[in-house]
Amino acid sequence: MTGLGRAIQAIEHGLLKAAHSSERPGKKMELSQRMVHYKVPGASAALIDREELAWTRGYGVLEAGSEKPVTDETIFQAASISKPVTAMVALHLVEAGLLDLDADANDFLRSWKIPGSKHTQARPDGMHPKVTLRGLLSHTAGVNMRGYPGYPSGSQLPTLQQILDGKPPASSKPVRVVGMPGEAFNYSGGGYLVAQQMIEDVTGRPLPVLAKEIIFDRLGMASSTFDITLPEAYISRVATAHRKTGEPVPGKWHTYPEQAAASLWSTPSDLARLIVEVLKSHKNQSNLVLSAGMTRQMLVPQLDIGGLGFNVVIQDGMTRFGHPGWNEGFHSIMLGCLEAGQGVVLMTNGENGRHLRSEVTRGLAEIVKWSWW
Repeated sequence: MTGLGRAIQAIEHGLLKAAHSSERPGKKMELSQRMVHYKVPGASAALIDREELAWTRGYGVLEAGSEKPVTDETIFQAASISKPVTAMVALHLVEAGLLDLDADANDFLRSWKIPGSKHTQARPDGMHPKVTLRGLLSHTAGVNMRGYPGYPSGSQLPTLQQILDGKPPASSKPVRVVGMPGEAFNYSGGGYLVAQQMIEDVTGRPLPVLAKEIIFDRLGMASSTFDITLPEAYISRVATAHRKTGEPVPGKWHTYPEQAAASLWSTPSDLARLIVEVLKSHKNQSNLVLSAGMTRQMLVPQLDIGGLGFNVVIQDGMTRFGHPGWNEGFHSIMLGCLEAGQGVVLMTNGENGRHLRSEVTRGLAEIVKWSWW
């Protein structure tokens, strides 16, 4: 970081609203005050510098009205940050020869198949569009279902195949091909559920077990899990989700059986360890999950900003990669920069955390120019 102390100062005291030309340079604001303003009870942050976890800190409380503080060990729902983790599991299996990035996904699906669509029918020119793992991971497969609302506490939860087919007790539409594969970026949580089914079909093992074995255990991410039911050892450290009003979500949080797309629980320090591994693997300095070649391929934009799992933006000589996360009452963001060897993670337990994360990263961009898209 260009002065780690300056970066910490920016996170805690240098927040900036979205700037308009008439307002610059803009008034810098206090994190604690903005948390109160947005009714976000708790937040936690981590910074990566020189390709190492350099700093973590928690702010506020686990639940509104309580006195239990957020610490650097507090666990939040990471929401869509699940996707780059799922992608890394899938790419690990590609390197193991169990999956193929560019073959027809149905060749690897055994317990469920992607239904036919007018968009995958043979064309008059002989071309036969196909859904591939590359397309699913980069949101370019033409698959629907942008996101999922989760299930309130006490709800009956659907299986993966019930979600894919939109059958009760699933409350969402079926996952289907609604656009021409390979022609456009169309963010799709549904596509990641297809990828999950591929992963589980070729290995015969559930995603949470594979993610723990392939990623979490290898990287020391001891506070991360895809398990729908949280391990008992985690419960005392889990943040409660909060609505826009600042009130806790009934039952403390929603449950997301859409594991590959949304069910990850984690901490900023754990997600920072993931960023560190990506930074080092890209340089071929650590290959605990992926080879240098596969890591580099993962961070190549396919269409628009879609890398394989991560959003990737290459601008002004900087390759920025990351992903936001949004579940009911939780907002998070993780960002890294290859050339700088730096990164930031922010997790919050409030619906208005999306405003907070924007102001934090914009303020940080005054110190590190890569920190905002």
